[in-house]
Amino acid sequence: MKGSEYIAKSWLAYGVEAIFLVPTNLFDSLVMLEGTGVRRVLTHGEKAAGYMADGYAKAAGRPGIVISQGGPGATNLAAGLAEPWQASTPVIAFTGARSGAQAYKNAYQDVRAHFESVTKFSADVTRTERLADLIPQAFREATSGDPRPVHLAIAAEAEAGEADLPEPVGDPRYATCPSVRAQPPAEGIDEALALLLQAERPVIIAGGGVMTAGAWPELIELAEKLAIPVATSLSGKGAINENHPLAVGVLGSYARKSANEIVANADLALIVGTRTGSQSTNGWTLPSREADIIHINVDPSELGRNFPANTKVAVAADAKLALASLVAAAGDTVRPPGEWVAEVQRIVRHWWEGKEPLLASGDAPIRPERLCRELTETLPPDAVVVADTGYAAAWSGAFFELRQPGKRFFRCEGSLGWALPAAQGVKVAVGETPVICFTGDGGFWYHLGELETAVRYGLNVVYVVLNNHALAFDTHILDFRFESKAYELAEFGDVDFSAVARAVGCDGVRVTDPARLRGAIEDALGNARPTVIDVVIDHDAVAPVTAYDRAGRRERMVVDDLDEIVTSRGDGGPPA
Repeated sequence: MKGSEYIAKSWLAYGVEAIFLVPTNLFDSLVMLEGTGVRRVLTHGEKAAGYMADGYAKAAGRPGIVISQGGPGATNLAAGLAEPWQASTPVIAFTGARSGAQAYKNAYQDVRAHFESVTKFSADVTRTERLADLIPQAFREATSGDPRPVHLAIAAEAEAGEADLPEPVGDPRYATCPSVRAQPPAEGIDEALALLLQAERPVIIAGGGVMTAGAWPELIELAEKLAIPVATSLSGKGAINENHPLAVGVLGSYARKSANEIVANADLALIVGTRTGSQSTNGWTLPSREADIIHINVDPSELGRNFPANTKVAVAADAKLALASLVAAAGDTVRPPGEWVAEVQRIVRHWWEGKEPLLASGDAPIRPERLCRELTETLPPDAVVVADTGYAAAWSGAFFELRQPGKRFFRCEGSLGWALPAAQGVKVAVGETPVICFTGDGGFWYHLGELETAVRYGLNVVYVVLNNHALAFDTHILDFRFESKAYELAEFGDVDFSAVARAVGCDGVRVTDPARLRGAIEDALGNARPTVIDVVIDHDAVAPVTAYDRAGRRERMVVDDLDEIVTSRGDGGPPA
């Protein structure tokens, strides 16, 4: 069998439904997919192709496949794998490679080393017969344990050559993610339950691992049974419906200030499916150093990493199985809501009430909080929101309210510009389900050319662009941290993205009046073509993010708005 035939048959054996690519390598393998139903999505850049594969994998629960040439194309693609690496997404990258005989000779465009820091497994395939073991290995690595990107650099002679290869048989376990689920040890579950029942002010912190594992039904059942409030990381948004009486909201650096307050006052935190990184813990200040911690994570190396003294129980297991085991161990135990739950509900209610003037604002330029309210009220229950990083993540995380649990919110881990192509990958995965890209103009500029990709493939994503013609996060840092008005360092020209959208075949509308938001969203949702809604927002609107002082020290609070910053700094400087 030729190597190209084996590659194509392997993709089919593993149930690959879509491949995102910038070609010039693996053409023979791609041509063999003609008539199979596998979508081959040609993008305008390898980095964007990687982001599309990331979005697809998140939504589909199966590996996202991306292809690029070797050399500069592979360099671009490697940059696009940093995002799924941080997000623990199973993306499998296939690139071309120089001949094995040219390795280690400074061959032109030999850049395979770029993948070492952004992949869980990266291998050179220089012999055709190695395809039979390395392709299955790639699927195993990508979907098992802590899922991460993997990479195969396939030399031309391996694809074009012939070898005595078996007919590919994809192992169905590794065609989806998570693949092999780790069972929790019984003693760890018993110890965790005992601590939960003893705690007076417990909270659950649900991370992205809960979403990957599909564990939100078990999480909600446990929370209701033991009357435990639930906060989520930004990646864990959707683990509980946010109008649930036990829902606290998103905590961390991009968060609701009320959620951080609640978690800071907890005496026990059950942390599930998160690596306790700086953002979800607001610089490792949440939970408090006085609180006990139960940490459940699929990767044993993460257990207690950042809170070693607090972590009383560590369980290496799949989030769904671990939470189900806690529910089963609790048996008939039902703890009624007490003073702690009442206090949590009061704090949450007070926060929403304080934000009502912004949520209902009729101001123009438009307040982002009003936009989030309109999206919450207008989107159908199954709609999926794909949010960029920065202010877009903070506003959508805090103010867009998910009223149905499940995979309905995907966030960017830190690669600004990710949301536009990622939303297209999500759309490929979910079909007719509405998909909304929520991004600022700064992020939208990165991959603007991919609007043409959406038109070409009929991906009717709704792109909501918060347009303040600036990297507003940075202009506010200049103001609050450096007392500088050097806004030219972080401002753009005022471009009407709706006009740009129409120029490439999308529909587009610019909204300057908040009263027109709902109609614009409804029209876009009913449109068969991709639509850009260019929302002109208030340049001075500050998202709920952690503040910094002039020395760059992190202020251990989430600042909700400009007035709060001005009030708190008193002397005209940022919070100290």
